Amino acid sequence: MKYFLTFTFIISAIFIKSQSKSELSELQVRYNFTFIKDTLDKNNSVTEPMILLTNGKKSVYYSEYYKASIDALNKQLEAPVNKGDIRTISLNGFPQAKVKHSVYKDQNDILISVFMRDLYTFKSSDILSWKISKKENKSILGYKCSKATVTVDNKNYIAWFTYDIPINDGPYKFRGLPGLILQVSEEHGYFNFEAISINKVKLAMDFKKGILITKDQYIKKRNEYIADPSQGKENSESYRRYVEENKKKSNIFLE
Repeated sequence: MKYFLTFTFIISAIFIKSQSKSELSELQVRYNFTFIKDTLDKNNSVTEPMILLTNGKKSVYYSEYYKASIDALNKQLEAPVNKGDIRTISLNGFPQAKVKHSVYKDQNDILISVFMRDLYTFKSSDILSWKISKKENKSILGYKCSKATVTVDNKNYIAWFTYDIPINDGPYKFRGLPGLILQVSEEHGYFNFEAISINKVKLAMDFKKGILITKDQYIKKRNEYIADPSQGKENSESYRRYVEENKKKSNIFLE
């Protein structure tokens, strides 16, 4: 809980006190993001609702649970406190998010922010070379969707996009198709993004940059975090067992 509170305070800057300077979205797309951490236990998956705010030129993508927890936290911080009283923050009832990344996309860049001990941001240099199928179609949320495939980081993905919404965007870092991406699945089922609602909304598209690093530096810091989440603050036998078990189970990543 202590680490969650620290993270909430840091990440809250993504959404507050910059509304007037932000560009506005045209669409809000909600996705269910389902993923597994252990390739040997595919039945143990996690699903979290994600939000894509996009106007076709720029977009932000983040966990709905993080946004909900930030809103709840801000409400407590803004509540009046009597002089001399100590403000208390309760985490009871806060959504417990599992996804710790957010993504900003514009016409030139894709920036990915991830919270571990600190908030880090790196630029994605992936080139998405899509192959579109002219024969395969299916319906998602009532939209006729076409199939496309791509390989990213040695993983093969299948996407379904609709020409009916001519926005070159999608969940996470996926984009580059002649229509909005409504579903993306890794071929083995390790990661799946599927749209569950689409609404026209005008909302501020805010994104918080963390400490700027390269992708290689991010991977190194991620491995260090998995090896010792407490950063040397704990060294008990039970903690070491937990870390070793967690390392075995965390063996597949988006990046």
